[in-house]
Amino acid sequence: MEDVLVPLFFFGAVFGFPLARRAMIHRHRLELLRAQPLPPAGQAGGPPEDAPALALRLPEPHRLYALALLCRLQDASTAQDPQLRALLGQIRREYLPDTLRAYLSLTSAAREQLRAGGRDPEGLLREQLEHLNRGVDDALRQDHAAADRLLTQSHYLRDRFATGAALQNSR
Repeated sequence: MEDVLVPLFFFGAVFGFPLARRAMIHRHRLELLRAQPLPPAGQAGGPPEDAPALALRLPEPHRLYALALLCRLQDASTAQDPQLRALLGQIRREYLPDTLRAYLSLTSAAREQLRAGGRDPEGLLREQLEHLNRGVDDALRQDHAAADRLLTQSHYLRDRFATGAALQNSR
């Protein structure tokens, strides 16, 4: 009988202990999760989705427009002017995701209500995306810092080398 019980006890200890330990760890994690307070009702789905994830859920012509706008915002994120960077960041982090969330959260009843009022939900989304695109255009046109740096460098180089040429001609 000992010949069977000793190996059985040995294998039970070797393989049973890790299984029991894992079960205790999982039970402890479940207790911790139950002890955490529940998030507010509006945030039950976890963190809000960002603009690229929302844009991928749009119908086709609007998806391309929103993704192109995100590409423009990404390309312009290297701007030197801090005010421009802040505005473009606000468009990317707040305005665009809020617009996309508002469209994606429309129920069929809300769509019918808009249509009954003479407004097309897809047309409204396109209009809002165009407003954001014009805002990006205006912000990029207002980036005077880059133009000022180029003009300053131009004036410096003209003064520096024009003076150098005048010195060489006087010798």
